Amino acid sequence: MVRRVEVIVGKTQTNSVQNCLKSIEFVHALTIVRGERTDLLMFRCKEKHVRQVVYQLGELGVGINYGVIDVVNLQMTKPRMFSKRKKQSAWSTTERQTIEEMYEIVDGALHLTFDYLAFTFVAAIISAVGLMTDSSVTVVASMLVSPLMGPILGISFGYLIGDSHMMLKSLRNEVAGMTLCFIVGMICACFSMIDPDLNTDMNSQMASRATAKGLIAGAVVAAPSGIGVALSVANTNINSLVGVAISAALLPPIVNSAILLVYGFRKSYFADRVETDYYSGSLYSMALFLMNWVLIFVFSMITFHVKGLRRDELSIRPRWRGSAFVNSETMSLYYESVIDDKDAKRGVEMIPEIGNPVQTVGVKTPPNGRGNELKERLLESGE
Repeated sequence: MVRRVEVIVGKTQTNSVQNCLKSIEFVHALTIVRGERTDLLMFRCKEKHVRQVVYQLGELGVGINYGVIDVVNLQMTKPRMFSKRKKQSAWSTTERQTIEEMYEIVDGALHLTFDYLAFTFVAAIISAVGLMTDSSVTVVASMLVSPLMGPILGISFGYLIGDSHMMLKSLRNEVAGMTLCFIVGMICACFSMIDPDLNTDMNSQMASRATAKGLIAGAVVAAPSGIGVALSVANTNINSLVGVAISAALLPPIVNSAILLVYGFRKSYFADRVETDYYSGSLYSMALFLMNWVLIFVFSMITFHVKGLRRDELSIRPRWRGSAFVNSETMSLYYESVIDDKDAKRGVEMIPEIGNPVQTVGVKTPPNGRGNELKERLLESGE
């Protein structure tokens, strides 16, 4: 996929940024829109090369000490953009998105929202039904709905970039989801005992998650799952996240632990003896979830390191505020600049929204309806 990168800098920094971009072979169709106080530099770049370009701009201080960098997804560009092929690039382990793009993906999946709780609730019910009816298809369906992977990824990513706020928020939300799953599992098990003919013996789906052998099998699956989820985020491969969600199997062990606990209480009450198999199975199931959590955390961290994710790619850590990157230049970027054009002077104005740190770009229609002509000229110059 092709990205369009827009860089806004002051007049004094334009030449240095322009020379830097001209020296990068991945930059295509570099266009400069001149203003009174600031200039806008636009170019196209393939997705896998955006990180390298942004990192080199960051070494000049763009987006850190001055200026703003915006990256826009393009569905298509015509004519197509071609780069020189290099054999070694196919084997590069560091081709990935920029750390800012990865931050937004991870941050969007870890919040404690109504949708997060609703999906967790629905997935827990589906999993409980599948476990009690010994239906593997239903259990797999619950894995697809479960959102518990998001906060775990937030913990590992937040630890890697040194964002303690993201780590603590992800940990809180993961514990909240785990608690909700356990409560739903207990409630479903209690309702199932209304039917006296229901078989409450441990079936194959429950037993597979309630033994020491299940822990070994879970460890073998959880390790590559951590690698898979990290690769999916680093390269925006959403399709592979479905397979990772199934392989990780985070939610069913929690629900299974709750069901076995309730079944153990019921059998102990009516049989006048302690059902140790059910209680130990409940502990094994919870241990399976915790082990999966730890292994996904560890192996996703290792994968991020292999992909070349370094903490020093961030500009200044204290300037990260939740999901927004605060730049001092953006806070003070109050200007009124005009595109230099012979036929349409004062055609497009950049007008600040006073009192709001996020600047808006407003379009002022030039006389005689020349706005479209100006836009076409800019697009032609960009190609």
